[in-house]
Amino acid sequence: MEETTIAALATAPLPAGVAVIRVSGPRTKLALHALFRGKKDPVRMPRTLVFGDIVDFKTGATIDKGLAVFMPSPWSFTGEDVAEFQFHGSPVLVQQTLRSLYAYGILPAAAGEFTKRAFLNGKMDLAQAEAIADVINAKGEEELRFAGEQLKGRLSQAVAAIGEPLRDALAELEASIDFPEEDIEPDRIEDIAARAEVARAKVSQLLSTYSFGALVKEGVRVLLCGAPNAGKSSLLNLILGKKRAIVSPISGTTRDLIEEEASLAGQKFVFCDSAGIRETHDEIEKIGVELAKERIPWADLVLLVVDACDTTGEWKKTAELLKSHGKRIWMVVNKIDLNPKAMMEVLCDSTTCQQNFYISAKSGAGIGALIEALVEDVGKHMPEQGDVGEVVTNERHRDCLRRAEQALVRFAEAVESRTLALPILVADIREALSSLDEIVGKTYTEDILGRIFSKFCVGK
Repeated sequence: MEETTIAALATAPLPAGVAVIRVSGPRTKLALHALFRGKKDPVRMPRTLVFGDIVDFKTGATIDKGLAVFMPSPWSFTGEDVAEFQFHGSPVLVQQTLRSLYAYGILPAAAGEFTKRAFLNGKMDLAQAEAIADVINAKGEEELRFAGEQLKGRLSQAVAAIGEPLRDALAELEASIDFPEEDIEPDRIEDIAARAEVARAKVSQLLSTYSFGALVKEGVRVLLCGAPNAGKSSLLNLILGKKRAIVSPISGTTRDLIEEEASLAGQKFVFCDSAGIRETHDEIEKIGVELAKERIPWADLVLLVVDACDTTGEWKKTAELLKSHGKRIWMVVNKIDLNPKAMMEVLCDSTTCQQNFYISAKSGAGIGALIEALVEDVGKHMPEQGDVGEVVTNERHRDCLRRAEQALVRFAEAVESRTLALPILVADIREALSSLDEIVGKTYTEDILGRIFSKFCVGK
């Protein structure tokens, strides 16, 4: 563990009522004595907020009046001595306090360095550390709920439960290698194979939750597609509840892709408005049309927006284009206030569109049913969680589970084919365990840690 002491702003870098600067490391006590003047010593009163002056180390001048708290090792977030300074949330005061700490010899914290130290000091495992970033960055209630469960150790417990019988199996196999005079009995191999198959099934069950978990974490990607002036931008603004896209009676206003996140009933969605798809001689609009077509594979769901007053039926060509990409399509017939008959006359059959909606972006009619259907659609994709009770949302975890599954499949195939070379069987079980251990950080490399914690915000 590095013998350095670090500091960083732990709250958002904006003008606010309160700012918090966190310090962690062996020189924390000294920094408190050098930069804080109060009637009481926070070091002598651990975990108690003490009022006093935060001072400039070089000049002794008061920077601000505030609070200081000391949390001794090992009963702190990082497992080291930790202190926090709380004062008025002025960016200037924050800058002055950090400069004072740096002048004293405290180093600026790197992104995620406090959490990295907590992991290295055994305060949490790697999956829990990653969950902290997920909690901070959560945009929807479901995303926050899953991140919170992972932070509690749900995924770690599931991984431990899978790995424990594999460790016993590995010990038995390795013992047979160490004592070759005692041949391993076929029934023992069958018993080990049975345990490995149970583990493989649980790994597969966890893997099956990733498709939903990715939707929860990354958001359901919804592409608004259709002819120019059908009302795609108006629909986007209506869903978001704000004017995000330019709305104009002039066709072809939207030239670029407009992407925006929204939380609907606690579920995260990413909506993308695109240029109207049509033949055009306008070079700029032509680029926009190509961008719209290129965006189709990105979408989990396409809302095909159709003008209720359009009698040409050109939307059917766009529907066929979307269908050729294998997309799920919902048709949204807009402007029914101008042509109510469209509710009976404009229909996309079930072989192409899964659902049809009729709305007026101008009055808001029908938008509630569309939003409700979007939320319900996410719920339909919720996997059966069985005994695992955990949803995998992290791509790194998915990759580790995939490698563990592949190793256990190879083990089962070797047993099935009677290829009972013990070193091969041991290698497969060991690889499965190593992949599972990588999830919680029992095995890791500096490269893995660097990639994980570099995504954290500074101060966490």
